[in-house]
Amino acid sequence: MSSKQKTTGTKRLVRTKGIGLSVKLYKMSASDKKVAEITKMLGAAPYKPSAKSEGWGFVGVKAIGQTVAAEFLAGFRVAVLSYDKEGDLIPVHYMSVDRGEVLIKLERQTVEVRGSERIARKFKSVFEEQAGIELSPLNLDGGTKKLYDAASDVASVLLTGVEKGNLTQAEFRGSGIQQEEEIGLYTRRYKGQITRFRGTFPYPSGAFLTTTVNAQAGSLMVYKSGDGLLEKDLNWIVELMEDAALGHK
Repeated sequence: MSSKQKTTGTKRLVRTKGIGLSVKLYKMSASDKKVAEITKMLGAAPYKPSAKSEGWGFVGVKAIGQTVAAEFLAGFRVAVLSYDKEGDLIPVHYMSVDRGEVLIKLERQTVEVRGSERIARKFKSVFEEQAGIELSPLNLDGGTKKLYDAASDVASVLLTGVEKGNLTQAEFRGSGIQQEEEIGLYTRRYKGQITRFRGTFPYPSGAFLTTTVNAQAGSLMVYKSGDGLLEKDLNWIVELMEDAALGHK
C-alpha cells in the first residue's frame, strides 16, 4: 500500500490506494547517530527502478528538526498463475514495487513507517543493516487502552495474559462490547491486557474513523473516510501511541 500527500488549503490529505493506511511503529536501539548522518546515509541510496531487479532505495530524503523523512521504495518478485499456449496453468513472475513513507525520529528514538507490511519489513532489514541500529516493535499497550476507553463503538477485542485457570486469552466480538462488564472483569481480576482491538472513535478533525490496533506488533490500520486521511489525524494517533509507549504525559 502506498500513499501520496497533497495540500488542500491548510489541510494535508494522505491518499491511499486501498481502504486505509497501515502504520508500523518501531523503537530504535541506543545510538549516537545524528540527523545529518542518517540523512546522508539514506540520500546515498537512491531508488533506481528496474523491471528485473528487486532493488530498493529512497527518494525525497530531508531533515525536519530532529526527524529524517523519506519515501522508501522496494521491488518484490510476485508469482501469478497464468495459462500457457497448451492451456496449462504455470507460474508467471513479475515485479511489484511498493512505496512507504518513513519518519525516523531521533529525539524520540522511534521510527514510523506508513505503508504495507512487506514494505515495513523490508525497510527494517535495510535500515538495521545500513545504520547498525536495531528496530523492535513499539509496545502499544498503553495507547491501545486509551483508544479503547474513548471509542464510540468497538467491534472486537483480544485479551492476552489472562490468568484464569488454563485460560490465557479471550476474544470478544460484537457491537458496543466495550460496555460489557465481562471485559472489565478479565482485565482487572484476571490481569488480561487488550492486545488487539478494532473500533471507531473521534479524531481531531471530527471524523469518526475505524481503527485496528495490534499492540504487540506495534501496528495500526486506519480506515479512510472519503478520499483519504488527514495528516493531522495520522499525526495525532501516532503521537498518542508513542507518548503512551515512552511514558510521556
